[in-house]
Amino acid sequence: MKLTHFALALGLALLGSCGGSATPAENVQAGSTALGKSDWRAAQSSFEAALAALPAEDAAYKRAKLGQVEALIQLDATRAKTEFLAYADSAAATLDSKDWRAVMTKLTAKGKFVEAIGVLEAGLKKHPQDGDIKKMGDAIKVAAEKAGDSGALDSLKGLGYL
Repeated sequence: MKLTHFALALGLALLGSCGGSATPAENVQAGSTALGKSDWRAAQSSFEAALAALPAEDAAYKRAKLGQVEALIQLDATRAKTEFLAYADSAAATLDSKDWRAVMTKLTAKGKFVEAIGVLEAGLKKHPQDGDIKKMGDAIKVAAEKAGDSGALDSLKGLGYL
């Protein structure tokens, strides 16, 4: 009997010493927690670890991708736009109007009008009948006018917003 307890204790000790990586779900949770604390780099790292371990068809993949994009908006808006649009073009993407608006809103709030307009343009092409995405152009226009960003306004003019 003592040998069985010893073997069980040894097995548990070895299992615990493996350290192991966090699961994708744990990484998504850690990324979400980091976003809540405005710890953009930790969020990005956690979400990217989750993305590396998840198939694109998994529902958690979308949460991790959108979390990664949110963190990147704070760190590298151009990469955020690129990551979002690449995901939007993938077969596994299940983005709705709310997702598109959230990314554009966050980019606009950060003053990243060029990137917001890039997402807007792609969103209009992908969802030409979506009135909510169309309305985002007006919101970007108002923010760009307040910021005095003539380049952004010229881009919006090309999309028919001026």
